[in-house]
Amino acid sequence: MRYFKLNQFSQIFFITSHNQILNKKIIQFYTFKKIISIVSLFFISLSAAGQSLPIGQVGTEDMLRVLQLEGKIDEGNSFTARPFIYQKNFNRKDLWNLIDSTQKIKLDKKSFANDLLKIGWMPAVFSSKFNSHHPYGWNDQGMIMAKGLQTSFSAGAFAQFGPITIQLQPEFVYAANSSYDITAGYGSNSGKSFSKLYPGQSSIRLNLGAASLAVSTENLWWGPGQFSSLLMSNNAPGFQHLSFHSNRPLKTGIGSFEWQLVAGKLKEDTAAAFENTYLKPFNPVNKDRYFNGMVLTYQPKWMKEFFFGVTRVVDMYADDQKTMTGSFISKYLPVLAGSSPDANANINSTPSDGAFSLFTRWLLPKHQAEFYLEYGYNDFKQNMRDFTTNANHSSAFIAGFKKIVNLKKDQLLDISGEITQMAQTTSAIVRNAGNWYEHGQVVQGLTFQNQILGAGSGKGNNVQTFQVKKIKGFEYIGIKFQRIQQDPKGFRGGLNTIGMGEYQWNDLALGVLGQKRWGKLLLNGEMQFVSSKNYGWEKGDRFNLYALVNCVYFF
Repeated sequence: MRYFKLNQFSQIFFITSHNQILNKKIIQFYTFKKIISIVSLFFISLSAAGQSLPIGQVGTEDMLRVLQLEGKIDEGNSFTARPFIYQKNFNRKDLWNLIDSTQKIKLDKKSFANDLLKIGWMPAVFSSKFNSHHPYGWNDQGMIMAKGLQTSFSAGAFAQFGPITIQLQPEFVYAANSSYDITAGYGSNSGKSFSKLYPGQSSIRLNLGAASLAVSTENLWWGPGQFSSLLMSNNAPGFQHLSFHSNRPLKTGIGSFEWQLVAGKLKEDTAAAFENTYLKPFNPVNKDRYFNGMVLTYQPKWMKEFFFGVTRVVDMYADDQKTMTGSFISKYLPVLAGSSPDANANINSTPSDGAFSLFTRWLLPKHQAEFYLEYGYNDFKQNMRDFTTNANHSSAFIAGFKKIVNLKKDQLLDISGEITQMAQTTSAIVRNAGNWYEHGQVVQGLTFQNQILGAGSGKGNNVQTFQVKKIKGFEYIGIKFQRIQQDPKGFRGGLNTIGMGEYQWNDLALGVLGQKRWGKLLLNGEMQFVSSKNYGWEKGDRFNLYALVNCVYFF
């Protein structure tokens, strides 16, 4: 945001006058202003952090990693605990200038700011999504898996008073939710349109140096993935949560740390289908769930090109959480407590669902490239013997890369690839772990408003993605290829044990994508031609046209 700074307080000047009363009042007045100035400087020193950059914001958020590989952004940022938060010395205007140094746009012309108070507008975002045959597409916040046309709109304002920032950006979603072909194993039709108003990317944040406390409904993204994340992404709407997190890398004598510690509430719509039941409805007990999660990333001082991290999540029914006994940590922050094999095997223990992952991101600045890996489990290992003899049980992983190639005339190629492997391993033949994002005790699994919080391609799926973009400033054109294996191992029991079909369902998608800028307006689009072989795990092929258009206006 652009801020207009008021005149600085003048130094107290020497007053010579025969009027002692006037002299005293003037001195008191300027002494008061000096005290206020000192207080202002104190607040400003605390409030270096400002507004956040929402996950997936068109034209800007996806450029952070590109700029880092170009050497334009500090390599100390891991981008594994997002959203990214602007700092006093790096605001939205700075990001725009890095993306396109030739642009002469003055952002936030109508905003207001002084030493303590800053007020401005958030970008206005209009999105439209279309599927011609069946539900497809993910990482789109409040939008749902549906056929037909759906739209979303969000806008809002931002204010900062000293160390306190307030960001309001609600989101409204409408979907025609047209009927589509369903099979015994996939899909359901409600016959009703869908509309919902979400709090969206909203937050109230208290910034204290490199750390912040927040009440928020913002989307979170944990881990190094570009297209998917095992535990936390923007596939579902943002949920209500309290957060203690870093707003920039915290540098220490042994390296830098970034983190998020979250406690929140998850809900669902029992009248609608669930993504983790292959869009089949089921009737779980309609109870709020308590969610606790964390991500911690470490960059060693002596290995500045490497990031290492861990994520962990636990959710349980709120009623069960309230009746728990024990320490404050075990009741309210179970992700920080050790897990007991005895408690895990005890059927009388509090029902809960948990998962964790380890990840690494490796930068190669000289080659303008990066590699990353995230490996996780959705089932607790009983003991060391269990881990050593059946190490891949209930596991999943994401691996990927990005390479930047400089072209002439300020143009570059962004070459990206990623593999998401979530199908059960061969160990499931003798020991079924259940697919990711489903659970026998907390039956809603890792979902919010019926949408998966992690990898939105679907539970038990494998995805291979390859994308190439030719970029010049804010504008680009590109192609994307994706192959999605829909639960190839066929472990489709658990919550929805029905006849599932005997054929392998694979989606092959070829897409074109592009972005164009007109002043403060960005238009972003993607179109994929999807061939679904043995759609719904039944014999026969289907064709689906998927299109997504985003229009963003920056004030």
